[in-house]
Amino acid sequence: MNEIVPERISLYNIIAELCSYLESVGKNHFIFYKSLSDKELRRIDDRIVNDTLLSLSEKGKYLPVFEPDLSPEYIDKLHSFKEKIFAENDKNAVIRFLQALDETVSVLLYDEREILEGNKVSSEINTNRESTGIALFPKMNCVWSRKNRQTFSYKRIDSYLRYLLVVQDIPGIEAEHVFIKKGSFPIFDKTKKLNVAASPLSAKTNFDLNYHGLGDYLVFDVKYNESRIKSDNALVWKKIKEAGEHGSELIVFPEMLGNPVMETFIRDKLSTLNDGQLKHIPALIVLPSCSVEGLNYSPVLDRYGHELTRQCKHNPFFHKLKQGEYREYLRPNNKITIFHYEGLGRFAVMICKDFLTNEYMERIMRAFMLTMIISPAYSTGSHDFKLSLDLCAHDDCNVIWVNTCAALIPGKEDNFENIGYIRKRINRYRSEEESTYRMKSCRKLRMGGCDHNCIYYDSFGAI
Repeated sequence: MNEIVPERISLYNIIAELCSYLESVGKNHFIFYKSLSDKELRRIDDRIVNDTLLSLSEKGKYLPVFEPDLSPEYIDKLHSFKEKIFAENDKNAVIRFLQALDETVSVLLYDEREILEGNKVSSEINTNRESTGIALFPKMNCVWSRKNRQTFSYKRIDSYLRYLLVVQDIPGIEAEHVFIKKGSFPIFDKTKKLNVAASPLSAKTNFDLNYHGLGDYLVFDVKYNESRIKSDNALVWKKIKEAGEHGSELIVFPEMLGNPVMETFIRDKLSTLNDGQLKHIPALIVLPSCSVEGLNYSPVLDRYGHELTRQCKHNPFFHKLKQGEYREYLRPNNKITIFHYEGLGRFAVMICKDFLTNEYMERIMRAFMLTMIISPAYSTGSHDFKLSLDLCAHDDCNVIWVNTCAALIPGKEDNFENIGYIRKRINRYRSEEESTYRMKSCRKLRMGGCDHNCIYYDSFGAI
């Protein structure tokens, strides 16, 4: 027995089929379409209005449809028109029809957002991803992203769409999507500025490395120092509260300086706070990553202690010793969590080497049109990160990167002039220096001391 598909889902499935068709015929036509003549545009719009039940306003925009107005006849006409322009190989009509449907579903997508925000993990709004290779999501706007982002440099479908995000399946990558509930960032919602905090935490490691063989290969893994766990957890909790009192709605900690019980400790602390106290806790907390049994992961919590994800590291670090190059032991894991929030757009956590592996980083950034990347690191310097930051700037993607002084190699203090960066898009009237906030390491680092007081604050937002 065939399952009855709601009309709105059938509408999304038609949009996914249009996207799939355009992918199959090649992307070069997106360049030609930018110079479409008014005569050709009128020809296609006349066909759409005559052959479907879509309505065009006097300003040349397609009027939104409301779910009660959807009917089997409405969907059938859309399907028939789609099949007709496919048969004619009318690429201009396919793109314009896709734009028309993007504008038509704009109101429906507000309801879809509410549904997605109610789920811990959300899936695409179309149901034909398996056959089309296309996943559709409501596109969250970003206050620092250019209106026509990427149309000048990338050939992609949703550069021409306003309301829909089109995600193609990425070989070797499993994406999960988390739509953060509206109102979770009240200061940002009001000011359009995101207040962020970052802390390098400590100049001492809290773990030992275990070097050994694994089959034909050399690997290393991590064992945490149990005597440090209590003080480390207390320090992280102190930084979270300090950042919240400062008005920060996002706090980021480095790679590796977590431990197996830190997440539970912080969640328990948050559970004891009342509503008034929770208002002074950052909306989003990226805890120090913890390496356990081949998983190097950063827990991401909201201010209520809910775990939004455990983002695992995918690309291993290599440590060169006299005996050979030892690879960080990572179990196979290909999941990336994409967070969505209106005004912030889309963002993800990429731990250290994931961010430095440019081929990987750029695939993720461009596939999901990321507008922010959060990169916790445990690294011997900042130079390579600075180069990757500038790659992201080209795509209007802001980056928060924080290292830890615990990774410093004695004698190479100059590599730690900057312990973190925040790379942000700025308007044309601001200096280039303002585009990058540099977290300067403290003087005590060079003197071999650390009082664990370092925490850095910055903000970015509307252009």
